[in-house]
Amino acid sequence: MPLDQYFEPSRHEEEIYRRWEESGAFRADVDSDRPAFTISMPPPNATGTLHHGHAVMLAIEDLMIRWRRMCGDEVLWLPGTDHAAIATESVVIKMLQEEGVADPRRELGREALVAKIAEFVANSRDRIRRQIRAMGSSCDWSRERYTMDPQLNRVVAAVFARMFRDGLVYRGPRLVNWDPHLQTTVSDDEIYHEDRAAKFYTLRYGPFLVATSRPETKLGDTAVAVHPDDPRWREHVGRTYEVPWPQGPTITVRVVADRMVDPEAGTGAVGVTPAHSFADFELAQRHHLPLVPVIGEDARMTEAAGPYAGMTVAECRDAFVADLEAAGLREKVEDYVQPISLCYRSKKPVEPLPKEQWFIDVNEPAVRWHGRALSLRQVLRETITSGEIRILPDHEKKKFFHWVDNLRDWCISRQIWWGHRIPVWYRGEEEIYVGHRPPGVEEGWVQDPDTLDTWFSSALWTWSTLIDPELAIKADLDLKELLARSPDYQRFHPTSVMETGYDILFFWVARMILSTTYATGQVPFRTVYLHGLILDKDGDKMSKSKPETCVDPLDTIEEHGADTMRLALLMGNAPGKDLKLGQEKIVGCKRLINKIWNAAKLVDRSVTASAGECDRPSLYPGAVEHPVNRWMLVRLRELVERVDARLGEYHFGDAAELVRSSFWGEFCDFYLEAIKIAPLSELREMAAVVFHTFRTYLKLFHPFLPFVTEKLWSELGCEGMLIRASWPRPDPSWQWHSEAAGVDAVVRLVAAVRGIRAEQELAPAAKIDLEVRAKDHAEILATCEAMIARLVRAERLTWSAGEATARPGASVAVDAAFEAAVRLGEADREAERKRLAKQREAASGRLKSLEKKLNNQDFLTRAKPEVVDKTRQEAEKLQTTIASIDERLPALG
Repeated sequence: MPLDQYFEPSRHEEEIYRRWEESGAFRADVDSDRPAFTISMPPPNATGTLHHGHAVMLAIEDLMIRWRRMCGDEVLWLPGTDHAAIATESVVIKMLQEEGVADPRRELGREALVAKIAEFVANSRDRIRRQIRAMGSSCDWSRERYTMDPQLNRVVAAVFARMFRDGLVYRGPRLVNWDPHLQTTVSDDEIYHEDRAAKFYTLRYGPFLVATSRPETKLGDTAVAVHPDDPRWREHVGRTYEVPWPQGPTITVRVVADRMVDPEAGTGAVGVTPAHSFADFELAQRHHLPLVPVIGEDARMTEAAGPYAGMTVAECRDAFVADLEAAGLREKVEDYVQPISLCYRSKKPVEPLPKEQWFIDVNEPAVRWHGRALSLRQVLRETITSGEIRILPDHEKKKFFHWVDNLRDWCISRQIWWGHRIPVWYRGEEEIYVGHRPPGVEEGWVQDPDTLDTWFSSALWTWSTLIDPELAIKADLDLKELLARSPDYQRFHPTSVMETGYDILFFWVARMILSTTYATGQVPFRTVYLHGLILDKDGDKMSKSKPETCVDPLDTIEEHGADTMRLALLMGNAPGKDLKLGQEKIVGCKRLINKIWNAAKLVDRSVTASAGECDRPSLYPGAVEHPVNRWMLVRLRELVERVDARLGEYHFGDAAELVRSSFWGEFCDFYLEAIKIAPLSELREMAAVVFHTFRTYLKLFHPFLPFVTEKLWSELGCEGMLIRASWPRPDPSWQWHSEAAGVDAVVRLVAAVRGIRAEQELAPAAKIDLEVRAKDHAEILATCEAMIARLVRAERLTWSAGEATARPGASVAVDAAFEAAVRLGEADREAERKRLAKQREAASGRLKSLEKKLNNQDFLTRAKPEVVDKTRQEAEKLQTTIASIDERLPALG
């Protein structure tokens, strides 16, 4: 049956995906002896819907997966979702409050609230699965995982217990990021900073002047720090001073010398507030200073703040500064831009507070790595410097090392109910039990109420997902036995590539390296590919405040299909490079899909006309004689080699552009037009060449455009399913370089003449006279005479010998292989003269009208400047058009 007029994604994509999945094409074979290629899909949050970050991730990863599957690898792309503890609990609590449950924690209790969250997540995960399928993602759904699955929970608890035994996990009082709005700790990497206008205060402080942007914290100072080499303060070092604040408490501060202090900044004396500054906390640890918290978990002042207790931070600041001023202790106030720390989740300010929490020690040398005892920080650095893990783009390594060098102990406990419960139990004041299963039947054990940071569990993602679920329920097996007896882990780990956004390098990628090297002795992946942000057509971040600039992935899929969305995200894509995406690009990608579909119709007709009802899968170029057919096969071989090279180097946008430009320019614009012309159209070899070439293009396009290529593969009678087809490997005997170079000259000649036609704005039907002098490849140029004449619409094509002299009125194109003179045919010259004369008359009339305006002083003074400028530009353009016509008319006689 003939192909439909065009490809309708809404009719075909869901059915094609269903056939792929039912065929088992997505499923990895653990018993295969083929090379393994594994990607662990970054798990979308269980609360979310598909956004640009997910869409570009899915497009890039599916491209790699389909390519390596076609290359013969045993491919596993493991899908899943993340429980996203803080985000998910916040969403559900807000929903319950909107339903009338004012305080869900208090009114429902822990068990009932967790059940509500689990129900919400189950529905959300179904929605996410549908969206991932809509993108055409060929992931192995039989191995789908969720970070709260029982086997993953078991692994999380086992890793925590092992870290505790090895001294890497400890509980202690340290400064943490506290979110008063969410009432939980958050990690350093979940903090962002926003500059806000503030005041910078210089206060009289005993014998010192100290400067601060947070005067309210001075109520909790326990020291004054100076540089040890600063002679101004040397006599004060080691002394203790009582500082009575007006209307407030009297604080006791000790003067300490520390090289952290910049003697050139301010007075060189710094008030130290260990309970509310990370830098001050580290200094306090070095000098054994006490901590005095004056801000509480509710972001109000504590009893230690004296009469300011119960005030908000802002209220206390105003009152305290006013009291200082009244007492003559406020030396000066300056305008200041203050970087405010905000929580990525709540978008609210966080407070550094001292709390008893669970931490991972990143400096303890307790990790066995390649025969040495290293700290987690050292292992993080070594995996990159040794080349065991490659980061793309390369410049992201510098950021990675900067993060490692400034890494603090990782706070892993959270004060929320949704998530992996910390596997620690207490009995009384002294007894503690840590393990992946609860303590014995004895009574009195109480589990730690906190949950683990979401990143703790997702850091184990590449390998915890490969643990055999049936083994995981056996509590007597330790972590080493689970790894050794899990076939998927043994076969598919380390994974091949971790693909994610560059903005998540430290949130997740570094933590996977940290946790996986410790727990398994392996790196989690060999290559980290970091994609960039998706921007609007003007290069700005897409924003809901500018809906006209936004491209919604789901809307695009619904309107134009998944192939269009995927191609738009892949064209121009390079490691770490932000990508512009606008409606123009979407339309351009849709146009390419239509071009492929229409080319398939012509291929289908050409093969049928030439080879009849042949066995199409058996069509393969054998004895190929015509130079144009040989050229097409050489170009095809070179294209595959170049695409392979670009894909292998992760330059996916380059690979897409190579296939697109070759298909559109060489195959469609030249070859498909050439095969319509005798004698090429009459050769039996043509059917094999055109069918094999188009079939190869379908394979090359498939990782980028899986749906339309799969549909055409079956419609054209190709064997099997395209998703299971092998990657093209052209015949190495196709070495017809001389013929290819000759046909290249033909292609350039056709392009040059078409360029002249376009430049002169000749009507499509206008015939030309073409005179060609062949300087090289004369035989092939002559062989293709009829083809050249047809493709450039030449009424007469003549060949000249010796030095060519252009006829009057001819335009000349010069090339290393030819010189070509183009002139309108006799029959069309009069029509062209009339057309140009008419165009000149219209342009002259319009120009006179514009010049009259521009000579009118009233118009120049009253009209908006942009209107005057636009009028002037139009007049200049018309002058150029008239000059061009005046040059061309004499050439027409």
